[in-house]
Amino acid sequence: MQLGRHLTAAIIAVLLVVSFRPTPGRAEQPPTWYLSGLVGASFMTLTSGGTNTAGGFPNSGAATQGSFTGGGAIGRTLPLERGQWRIEVEGAQRALLSGTTNSIGSPFQYDVRAADGWSVTTNLWRDLAITDKFGLFLGGGIGGGGYRLAVDDSLVSGYTQNSAFAWQAGGGVFWNLTDRLTVDLSYRFLAINGVDTPLTFAGGALPAGTYRSALSANDLLLTFRVNEPFGWLRR
Repeated sequence: MQLGRHLTAAIIAVLLVVSFRPTPGRAEQPPTWYLSGLVGASFMTLTSGGTNTAGGFPNSGAATQGSFTGGGAIGRTLPLERGQWRIEVEGAQRALLSGTTNSIGSPFQYDVRAADGWSVTTNLWRDLAITDKFGLFLGGGIGGGGYRLAVDDSLVSGYTQNSAFAWQAGGGVFWNLTDRLTVDLSYRFLAINGVDTPLTFAGGALPAGTYRSALSANDLLLTFRVNEPFGWLRR
């Protein structure tokens, strides 16, 4: 999480600098709509907290796993003298994370499964053109995310459908392959706020505290962006 906060602060600082830096003039371009699809690898971490009241101890540790992620976005460009702003709504899904976190101790550890991971964020990106075909971009977004969580250490267990505030920040490079098709290669850090899952003794008869989980992900993404996909409607 500290890495994500430092990354966000650095991106905000760079955006402020490049947004107010004088740039050479060019012919004004109109705003355009775009659609994008993304695929990539997501290296997820689920950290644990809360208290197991059955044993009177705090939950701890983290489960990590790499998985597939995919999604899409619809957005609008706002051209500048060099590059452009892009504002978009993005939805993404992540595959299963499974692993273990600390319970009382060996042989008692939580088997953890976080499935059906999702996020929906409103993003703001700043494209910085280096040439007509190539450039860099930085930005981030806020929204919501969630996952279906199951934990079990054979004495206590819990199951919830979690959802919470989510944010992301990142950057990368882009190539304008044609006037209508752009390819992005990027890194992003995503975090979903912590959520409490009630624990019960095996069988669900008596409460046994809470398992607090927070999910983060380091994503490497390949994105294909189609500019003016609805242009044919104006013909």
